[in-house]
Amino acid sequence: MTWDTIPQMVLSSADRFGDAEAVVDGPLRLTFAGLAGRVRVAAGAFAAAGIGQGDRAAIWAPNSADWIIAAFGLLTAGGTLVTVNTRFKEAEAADVITRSGPRPSWSRRISWAWISRPRPGYR
Repeated sequence: MTWDTIPQMVLSSADRFGDAEAVVDGPLRLTFAGLAGRVRVAAGAFAAAGIGQGDRAAIWAPNSADWIIAAFGLLTAGGTLVTVNTRFKEAEAADVITRSGPRPSWSRRISWAWISRPRPGYR
């Protein structure tokens, strides 16, 4: 099976594997269907923040379920992902973020609660 986009792959995997385990992050366990649902919510949050086709957004967070959901959500909303190395000091991260010209940037420290709120149109 082939996909044209990562969002297509995420949704197809949810359809194909449903309740099978997709992500394990410490005590958090997400099924493929659960992951797709959270990705849709994150996509709605990015769209509500004004992210559209090709808009860059920076994500500065460690490898985790949150990172997966945010990255796939951003791509689902049409954005372009700018990853920021978590080992960077604040000034180094700021340089990457500034030079890449993203609309918003997201850090796990800032607002996972905002990204994970359900938004209309992204179910």
